[in-house]
Amino acid sequence: MAKQRTVGKRLRLPLCLLLFLIVITSFTIRKSRAGDFIRSNRINIVVENGDSLWSIAKKIAPDHDANEVIWYLMHLNGKENKIVYEGEFLIFDYTAIN
Repeated sequence: MAKQRTVGKRLRLPLCLLLFLIVITSFTIRKSRAGDFIRSNRINIVVENGDSLWSIAKKIAPDHDANEVIWYLMHLNGKENKIVYEGEFLIFDYTAIN
């Protein structure tokens, strides 16, 4: 009887480690598969003299609602207002509007 308990105690740690590795591996596999299907159409924009979010929105997505594009620009760049400055870098991802 005592022999069975020591065998059980010896197997407990390796079994727990094996279970942990299986769980971690399954999450890693799921993440990589999900990421494979996401395409990024991200562009970098440098604000030029005289630019506004409105003019930038019209340049980068002329067939879309400018207010929607402005909202995405503000959201993606963490802007709290619509003011842009010459030389400022902005990012935009076309997948946001498609």
